[in-house]
Amino acid sequence: MIRAHDQSTTDIPTTELVLSLRLPAGTDPAIVSSLKQGLEDLVAAVLTQTPFEEAIIKRADDLATAITGLSAPVTALIEERIWRQEAMRAVFARGNWLTAGQINALQAAPPANRAQPASGWKRRGHIFSVSIGGKEYFAGYQFDAMCQPLPVIKDILAALGPVADSWKIAAWFHFQNGWISGTGEHEGEPVSPVDALDRREAVINAARHMHGTYVA
Repeated sequence: MIRAHDQSTTDIPTTELVLSLRLPAGTDPAIVSSLKQGLEDLVAAVLTQTPFEEAIIKRADDLATAITGLSAPVTALIEERIWRQEAMRAVFARGNWLTAGQINALQAAPPANRAQPASGWKRRGHIFSVSIGGKEYFAGYQFDAMCQPLPVIKDILAALGPVADSWKIAAWFHFQNGWISGTGEHEGEPVSPVDALDRREAVINAARHMHGTYVA
């Protein structure tokens, strides 16, 4: 929503006008607030009735203000996306990643639909997937020797709760986590959840403390 105020006189109560705009599908919510403020500034600049020369200068200033207002969050957003790409590359470079078709082929009795059973397992929260290059992949550490989901994965995903970007889940498994402590010679050192899947209570506790970033 874009809100403009009619303040043509001081004696007439302010009237709020609402203009609805449809944003393109996939618009990042992080820029909506700044976009709204910037558009409000632009609309106010265009509709302001002032002497011609004054209006031109004021509108130029308003345009500059609107653009400047968008700069900071967009810059932060770009930096966040760069870090996301770096995290994706680091995570994908480690471990074994399987397609739904490969998981299907590894079943004792493969379903006719090659998307199964991976699709059903994902829908029921037993496993998660990530997308890269337009293809879907499943981390191999989610499965046992018979290519069946490890029960602990479902428990971890439930503890993590809803996560819009599944790459954050993949990064959480990959990077060292201060909530999981090493043992033996590595006692006290942080451990990656993927290396502690046999320690159910520790990884689930760590999952409950996820910060919502690409590094736990």
